[in-house]
Amino acid sequence: MGLSLDETAEDDIIEVINGISVAFDPMIHSHTKELTLELKVTPEGKGLMITGNESDCC
Repeated sequence: MGLSLDETAEDDIIEVINGISVAFDPMIHSHTKELTLELKVTPEGKGLMITGNESDCC
């Protein structure tokens, strides 16, 4: 599972989370219920990180 900043697809599921519209691919939407999207700040810069489930992705 990954994160991208793309245009929404016609079949995406749109949810508003903390005032931000987030589009989910229908094939992975059920796997995102326990995930958290966080801002990660490191010496290399800022980025988004998905945490939860068995592993973290950034």
